[in-house]
Amino acid sequence: MKNLKICVGASAGGHMNQLLRLLDHAHDWPSGPSIYITTQPELAGKLQKKGKTYVIGECNRYHPFGAIIALWRALGIMIVDKPDVVITTGSLPLALVCLVAKLFGKKVVWIDSIANAEKFSMSGRLMYRFADLFLTQWEELAQAHEKAEFAGAIL
Repeated sequence: MKNLKICVGASAGGHMNQLLRLLDHAHDWPSGPSIYITTQPELAGKLQKKGKTYVIGECNRYHPFGAIIALWRALGIMIVDKPDVVITTGSLPLALVCLVAKLFGKKVVWIDSIANAEKFSMSGRLMYRFADLFLTQWEELAQAHEKAEFAGAIL
């Protein structure tokens, strides 16, 4: 497992804060991340110090056209870098990366945002079906959903 190619990603705000906290413990992983994805150029600087970083752009239910750009860029990442696994703390742009990764037969680890205490995030509800490992940061949500697992909170 030492040669596992790991891609990690997050969008702005709490998603990125949670990812950065998670990366503080990447030295405990069998293989550290080699590819980083974010949604805004301003965030890329934090990740570029760690390794190869991509900016895929923002999109959401109110700005769906950004999804085309994010999908196109996700496709490029999968073709060029060929990660074995994608780990993300969520958001729609990263859900799109995960879906493309699944099309390429890659593993996906989805960590739903801690902000969602009563139900999964909208992107989380989509990724629940596709993620190889779906983590929630709320024990009650894990108990209510067969495929979800609780391993503690990041923040």
